[in-house]
Amino acid sequence: MNAQYRHLKKLAHTEKRSEADLIKAFELESEFHSKILQEYDPAIRKRLYSQHYDQLHRLRERAGLHDGAADLRSKAKLVRLFRKELEGKSVLDVGCGTGTFLKGIDATLEHKRLLGIDLSPEILPRRNENVEFIQGDVIDFKVDDQFDVAFSDNVIEHIAPADLSSHLQSIKNALNPGGTLIVQTPNRLFGPYDVTRIIDTTYTNRVAALGGHLNETTYTELLQTLMKHGFSSFRTVIPIAHVKYYLPNIRLSPKFMQAIEGRGRLLSIMYTSDTLSVVFSRLLVVIICNNSSIPVN
Repeated sequence: MNAQYRHLKKLAHTEKRSEADLIKAFELESEFHSKILQEYDPAIRKRLYSQHYDQLHRLRERAGLHDGAADLRSKAKLVRLFRKELEGKSVLDVGCGTGTFLKGIDATLEHKRLLGIDLSPEILPRRNENVEFIQGDVIDFKVDDQFDVAFSDNVIEHIAPADLSSHLQSIKNALNPGGTLIVQTPNRLFGPYDVTRIIDTTYTNRVAALGGHLNETTYTELLQTLMKHGFSSFRTVIPIAHVKYYLPNIRLSPKFMQAIEGRGRLLSIMYTSDTLSVVFSRLLVVIICNNSSIPVN
C-alpha cells in the first residue's frame, strides 16, 4: 500500500512520527498544494490557507507534535545569531507561530515594540506585558506602525507564488525606510523539505515539494525577487551549520552561495555524496537586507 512512499520508514524514524501520521499529513498537504496552486481567486486562496492550517494544527496536536522545548532552543539560537540586527529595535515577526522568537528577544535583548502576526489562532499565544500578538492574514496585511526589523522564519515556502508579491509588499509597508528584513527559508536545490520526504529523502532536488511547501526557492531566485520589491544591501550569515552560531556577528555577501547554485558539476558531486547532501540540506537560504537603498549604518 505504501510502495509509492519509498522513504516513509526512514522519515518516520528520523522525525519520530508514526507512518500512518506521515501518510495522513502528506495526503492532507498534497491536496492543499494542488488546489491552491491552481486557484486564481485571491479570496479563495485566503480561505484555503485558513482551512488547511486549521486542519494541520489539529492533526499535529492529536499526534503530540508540538515540542515547545525544542522550539524554544531553536529560536534562542536565532536571537543570538541575529542579535546585531535586533538589539534595541522594534521587531515584527511575520508568521510568528507560538511567538517563541519574540519572547526570546524580550528575555535577552533590549528592544522597542515587539509584534507577532500569524494566521492560526490555535497556536498564537496571548499578549504578555512586552510582546503583542495578533491573528491575521500574513499575505496581505497592515499593521498600525512601522518597524525597524521584520523577521520571516520558514514562512515564504508556505506562500503560493501568486501571493508572494502581496506578502513582500505588506512587509515592505510595515518597515521603516531603511528597515531590515531577515528571511530564512529552505533551499530548493537540496529539497524537498516538507512531508514530501516520505517519497524522497536524498536532498537532491529530484522530487519537487508536493506538500505544504508551495514555493521552495534558492538564493539566486529569492535575491532577484527581493530586488524587484525594493530591497537592497544583501548579506548573509556563515553558510555552515553550527559554525554560524559560534561566529554570529559575521556577515557575508550571498554571492558565494549563488556561485555554488550556478555550478551544475559541483551540485552533481554534492548529490552523489549522501553526507554532503544531508549537510547542505541543513543550510537554509538566509538573507538580511534593507528596505530601499539607504545604506546600513
